[in-house]
Amino acid sequence: MNLPTRRWGTTILAGLLAAGAIGAAHATTTTFSGQDDGALTTGPFPNSNTAQASFLAAASVFGPTHTITYESLATGYYSPIAAAPGVSITLTGTNFGPGFSGISNTTLSNLYGFNTTSAGSQWLGFAMGSATFTFATPTHSFGTFLTGLQTVFSGTNALQVTFSDGTSQLFTPAINVDGGAAYFGFTDTSPFSSLTLTNLSSDAWGIDDTTFNGRSTSVPEPGSLGLLSIGALLIGAFVALRRRLA
Repeated sequence: MNLPTRRWGTTILAGLLAAGAIGAAHATTTTFSGQDDGALTTGPFPNSNTAQASFLAAASVFGPTHTITYESLATGYYSPIAAAPGVSITLTGTNFGPGFSGISNTTLSNLYGFNTTSAGSQWLGFAMGSATFTFATPTHSFGTFLTGLQTVFSGTNALQVTFSDGTSQLFTPAINVDGGAAYFGFTDTSPFSSLTLTNLSSDAWGIDDTTFNGRSTSVPEPGSLGLLSIGALLIGAFVALRRRLA
């Protein structure tokens, strides 16, 4: 390549970077939450259900959603758990037995983990531990019901949700005062392949009806389409220049 062509190439590359046509966009997260403090294990969970509905609507923009109900999984404490096709869960912490740890169908009260699936009975618990979800196909979303959390044992910042999309992020979902149910979920414009829920307290609690989605099928926003068009025009100009100077 001669010097004039190299200079034009450098200029075009700079233009593409400035326009945002090259390089990953910074991730943007949106959270969804709802609490039904003290709700019975049989429900109803109006605030949690409302948060779930809003989350599902937002997550569907990135493609079909999939929900793990834990109903078809073997009960007991074991790891890793093949929770769904392409999704595994790794547990850490102490096994406190049925009603506390692992895949359980034992219901003690609304102050502990319990099932939220309609006509179901099973849920996942990991008291004083963590659960890491690994996705074979990166997801843009994660949402789940939280059951049995109470501030007398957990405080207000004892549950952490962390994930990585190139940069680590941390969420601290709100915790009920008197057990019951809650919902927490988020969407991210950048996909991520793993996520960890960590219980930093001595509270016994559970999760159920955990939702995620696979490949993005969303249509680029008008602004993104504009940037792509600019990039295509600059590349076309570069190619035409090379032909003239060849």
